[in-house]
Amino acid sequence: MKRIILFFVIGISVPWHSLIAANMDWRQNTRLLPQYCKDRAMGVHSAEFKKWRGTFGDAAVHVHHYCNGVFAEQNARTTINQRERKRWLRTVLSEMQYVSNHCSARCVLYPELHSRWGWALGANGQPLEAIKHYQLVIQVKPKYAPAYAKLSDLYIELDQPSEARRVLDEGLEVKPDSRMLQKRLRELEASP
Repeated sequence: MKRIILFFVIGISVPWHSLIAANMDWRQNTRLLPQYCKDRAMGVHSAEFKKWRGTFGDAAVHVHHYCNGVFAEQNARTTINQRERKRWLRTVLSEMQYVSNHCSARCVLYPELHSRWGWALGANGQPLEAIKHYQLVIQVKPKYAPAYAKLSDLYIELDQPSEARRVLDEGLEVKPDSRMLQKRLRELEASP
């Protein structure tokens, strides 16, 4: 009888602990989400999210997939467990791909969407595909500095500093006041 009670107590406490831990993890990571994701969590008919409908246009009904991808990206960036990281990366990739089917180049999410997709591809060991996504952003929105920054970071990871410099120079031509690009260029020039 004692074994049954002990098994029952352990059986209940483990899932309960997992639920509490998952809820705490969700709360911690959602604090970092963009405001529109927090407002979307209130529901599509909430006053909070209604103000975003005009911003997102047709893509508004798909924003929850984008937000799920952003949440997954935050987890992929912070988890130490490689198996979990791979799972989070797969979520980022699938959610960004889904949203891209409903978000044309005119969509307000397009630059962020493809930049995040590019990051996930690079982190997943697919640098050539990642480069394509950063280049898509640069073609559509040449003044979007984060795409140049992330692309240069990828080239640094690939041990191609001359390509990283080329990308930073290109970005600074169209966005000379970008602190993120200036900082990366200084760091690149200071490295041996």
